[in-house]
Amino acid sequence: MKKTTTQPAQLCRVLALAAVVLSGISAQAAEPLNTPRKGKSLTGIMQNDYEPLVYLDENGNNTGYFFEIVAAAAKRLGAHIEVKNGTFDSFIPGLQSQRYDFALGTDATPERQKIVDIIPLIDAGYSFITLHDSKVNVGGELTDLCGHSVAALAGQSTLTTLQDQGDKCTAGHRPPLKIEVYPSRSAAWLAVKSGQAELTPVYTGEAGWITKKDPGWRVTGPKFGLGQSGFAVNK
Repeated sequence: MKKTTTQPAQLCRVLALAAVVLSGISAQAAEPLNTPRKGKSLTGIMQNDYEPLVYLDENGNNTGYFFEIVAAAAKRLGAHIEVKNGTFDSFIPGLQSQRYDFALGTDATPERQKIVDIIPLIDAGYSFITLHDSKVNVGGELTDLCGHSVAALAGQSTLTTLQDQGDKCTAGHRPPLKIEVYPSRSAAWLAVKSGQAELTPVYTGEAGWITKKDPGWRVTGPKFGLGQSGFAVNK
């Protein structure tokens, strides 16, 4: 089946309506706008185990505040969205191949902005979580990661920073930083819980939510990768 390509400029306007939702103006209460997107379908991708950003509710439906924002924006335009599950490393290739119109939850790194357009919604950064009963306590610098093991996510912006730090640990004759890459957050968390890794990265903005929901986790280590995150569309 031939897929209708959505123009990036139009998609940017669609996603920019999320700012209206965030400012407290109800997009759901208003009548749909008369736009070229009215009655059209948009296909997106998200990693659906990233609660509270994007995840599945108890009925198996997409939810999370990133998803709700874009759903409300699309409704305001009278458009229908279908969001599929995928891994971070498939987001940008999927946009470039025009398989997807947008990707939910994309960090706006300089490298990514060279090949896709990113509409930022939140200030983002990363830290780490470990098991609450773990004896692991990591200091506030990236060099403090030397000698520890991390369950990283494929395609996440943290991976480059971790790999660079691993090289610096080796070059500085420090204990090695061990990095294992997993396809999803649930797989990375399982690796920590099963003792295959000590740490896994989390958004600084969600770390408190995670540890409150599950006291079996605690936050440790440096904050890094500070920037913005939002939605990506093809250039």
